[in-house]
Amino acid sequence: MSKDKDKKVKEKHGVETGFFEDGLSYARMGDKPNILLNIDALSFTHEPPSGIQLKLFVKSAEFFTNDYTLYLVGRRPNVPEDYTFKDMADDYAGMIRREFNKSVDVMGVSTGGQIAHYLAADHPDVVQKLVIISSAYRLSEKGVELERNSAEYFEQEKYGKSLAAILDFIFSSRIKLSIAKFFTRLLGKKVMGEVKHPQDFLTEIRADREMNFKDRLKEIKAPTLVVSGELDIGYTADDVRATAEGIPNAELILYERYGHNLSMANREQVYKDILEFLKK
Repeated sequence: MSKDKDKKVKEKHGVETGFFEDGLSYARMGDKPNILLNIDALSFTHEPPSGIQLKLFVKSAEFFTNDYTLYLVGRRPNVPEDYTFKDMADDYAGMIRREFNKSVDVMGVSTGGQIAHYLAADHPDVVQKLVIISSAYRLSEKGVELERNSAEYFEQEKYGKSLAAILDFIFSSRIKLSIAKFFTRLLGKKVMGEVKHPQDFLTEIRADREMNFKDRLKEIKAPTLVVSGELDIGYTADDVRATAEGIPNAELILYERYGHNLSMANREQVYKDILEFLKK
């Protein structure tokens, strides 16, 4: 029997990880009847969070567990090459109906926020309130370029360089970016973990680059909060504003001096604002 390296963290914080019956990976924390479902951001491996990723999940979940049971849910592994965000949203909708039998509050960060657009528009019965974090109706031209570079490295199995290309999204500080890239290139394969289904990342990142939801924003009927950093190069402030303006019942918060790493760099204020919106 393999040893669970995350056992202490799980026991200390009451965290459960695993897979739903349809293959969606998850981490759960909290014991409240209200459900807050966080659609995971872009991932190289569709596995439950482990190690440092699990600890980051705990840090985020602690803001919400007085009021919610929080689920971080990833994507179904080993999907067809032509899988789209619409298909991924269908997976989430099916899981929500089966596991919870009611509508839930949903938030999504970055790629998770893009998928959340489809979930709210195509399956309004499962989304009570919606929070879109560091995301918009489309990826910027710079974002498309960075993701294309990442995909090319990934196809060549240069996983460190693939992960490093994504870091350009995250860090607005050149010093922090340089340090992160150095260690990522050095330890990329170890940081990424085992890639069981390489096509999944390529499929997801292709859907990322192709998405343009502007003409469908009006179909999102759930009360929505859109939050982003003004310096985000993956989802520009103009596109974020257009996203909030296109959703009939949406509020917008743009944070000055923050980029795509908003929910990490300004975690306390962002989650405070999200909780205030959810409790209205």
